[in-house]
Amino acid sequence: MRPLFCNSSFTIPIERNLELEERLRENSQPVTYPAKARFLDCGEKVKGVYYIRDGRTKHYIIGDDGSEKILYTLSAGWFFGETPNILDEPTGLISETMESTEIWKISFQRYKLLLARDDVFRDAIMRCMARKMLIMRHEIENLVFSSCKERIMQLLCSTVDASSLEEKAWYNLRIHYTQYELSTIIGSARVTTTKLINELCAEGEIRIINRKMQVSKSAYLRAAENASPDM
Repeated sequence: MRPLFCNSSFTIPIERNLELEERLRENSQPVTYPAKARFLDCGEKVKGVYYIRDGRTKHYIIGDDGSEKILYTLSAGWFFGETPNILDEPTGLISETMESTEIWKISFQRYKLLLARDDVFRDAIMRCMARKMLIMRHEIENLVFSSCKERIMQLLCSTVDASSLEEKAWYNLRIHYTQYELSTIIGSARVTTTKLINELCAEGEIRIINRKMQVSKSAYLRAAENASPDM
């Protein structure tokens, strides 16, 4: 069983719920966006709830100095837009695709009807919101108690492809962040991130092959042992 890294803003795809998707297919409009497409801006009214059918999105804020902070990334099976719809407020985040992404848009009217009448849909929405609350809680814990180097390793380990062990010692990653993206996720300056990545390479925790990072098996196993249970 793959370890759960719920203290990371990286989300793994949720197992397909065919019963849920059949309901959503009948009550949504599918839209496909190319990679790096911004589809929601901070302050924009969210007209319904979105379901990620395939792909990955990132949701972030921008500080007064122009720096970015990614709050979380979302993958297949996740919803977003629940909070601003429930509160009837504009979104406080900027939302972009990280790769080609298919999104099913559920109008607010359909969303309310499904919440009132469909137990499968209501349960899926509640589970998604609860998972996001865990992510935010662990994000606060990380910012308060974990160093930037520890946060980098936690993020990288959460993206490990455990089926891709090379040389019996190195795991490939399922998603490859740029150093800028790493900086915006862990909340550090890019120069600091670069320095820490070099330190992790020197310590044998990670390595870079053909511009792609790999995580050592020993580092991954230590992170898995310390990962918090998803409760």
